Amino acid sequence: MNSMTFNKTNKTSFSTYVLITFCTLVAVFFYSPETQAATRVDGVRVWKAPDHTRLVFDLNGTVSHHVFTLDKPNRVVIDLKKSSTNKNFSNVSLANTPLRKMRVAKQKNGNLRIVLDTSRAMKPKSFVLAPNQKYGHRLVLDLFDKNRQTVKTEQNVYKSSNSKGKGSGYRDVVVAIDAGHGGEDPGATGKNGTKEKDIVLQIARELASQLKREKGIRPVLVRNGDYFLPLDKRRQIASDKYDADMFISIHADAFTNRKARGASVFTLSSKGATSGMARYLAEKENKADLIGGVRIETSNTQIRKVVVDLAMEGVLEHSFYVGKSVLNEIDGMTKVHKNRVEQAGFRVLKSPEMVSILIETGFISNPQEERLLRSNRHQKKLAKAVVNGVRSYFDQYPIPGTYHAKKRQESGRFARHVIRSGDTLSTIADNYQVSIQSIRRTNGMKNDVIRVGKVLLIP
Repeated sequence: MNSMTFNKTNKTSFSTYVLITFCTLVAVFFYSPETQAATRVDGVRVWKAPDHTRLVFDLNGTVSHHVFTLDKPNRVVIDLKKSSTNKNFSNVSLANTPLRKMRVAKQKNGNLRIVLDTSRAMKPKSFVLAPNQKYGHRLVLDLFDKNRQTVKTEQNVYKSSNSKGKGSGYRDVVVAIDAGHGGEDPGATGKNGTKEKDIVLQIARELASQLKREKGIRPVLVRNGDYFLPLDKRRQIASDKYDADMFISIHADAFTNRKARGASVFTLSSKGATSGMARYLAEKENKADLIGGVRIETSNTQIRKVVVDLAMEGVLEHSFYVGKSVLNEIDGMTKVHKNRVEQAGFRVLKSPEMVSILIETGFISNPQEERLLRSNRHQKKLAKAVVNGVRSYFDQYPIPGTYHAKKRQESGRFARHVIRSGDTLSTIADNYQVSIQSIRRTNGMKNDVIRVGKVLLIP
């Protein structure tokens, strides 16, 4: 190789090296975190629940954030990395919340700082949510009262006018009424803008109002305002807070075909959906946590599933009984979608402690039924049908120690006892104040072996 060829090769290599280096520097500049376009905060919504206040920030992309508190005065601070906004948060309504003022400022490092002035010390919890069918990226901030276990802002319990009196010898049955969706999750929306979350809350309140006039029944509302509750939390409130005997979840259908119409009653299925529509609706309702905003915790999920499944056997059978009783009554006052109780994997119904049903009150996607569901008269008729179905169920399958069991005994007819976990023939006999021998004789039993979920006739 002569010197001219060598120098030419060297110059070419050097030029290539310079070009590659330049391209690399450009790539680093334009794609490094410091030079990427800032995440934009497009808006904020505020929801007040009984035990916390939720703020939801709408974003145009993912964001890293840091939340901390300050005192004297009390503040919650949110720093959003490399973010911006063109919104004026001072106009956001903070009525009936512990928030006094919301301020926002761009910092020199490119971060966005949001400061919440609060009336008392708060404990914040935050998480981000990926886009779904209703919303884009979101940052959720839940503020809990730091110094109090419970902040009681509303009365969810409807005290029965015929609740247990001194020396009455019986207790009321507790019926938990769950108005579906709420807050960040509007549920389905009708052609004229009717939101499912609003309609079902109206129906739930009407149902509670009518049930409280029933002797021996005490209704409680799981949700009594426009705020979001996770599906598991709804069951937990009914079971742990109110020790409910029955759980009724109220919803309004929506389907792609606007001609679909009619009310439906569903129970939980452990073996799959009874129809394509039941499967579709269960999948839709089970997505509520993704829409409303829930951080999913997966620890011990499989263990808990096995325990719950074992305890569900008797509950599933009697959930079907109450569902059938309610559907029969609804069928007498309005059109039903199917004249049988449907079953599917509704997560909100998966409780081993309570008989549970889900009522789809009609198709809000059908313009005619949307108008009906908005009607106060129709809501009262629906509630009355459910009341009749609930009363009929408790009359036929009275719980020991309740007014319905006492009424059954006084009538001289057989009571029907649903065997629950922990029951023995001896404890059942004691509860009804009859002998073990009379229970054996009435039911043709050769021994004292009983099985959860089966029904005993009590003389």
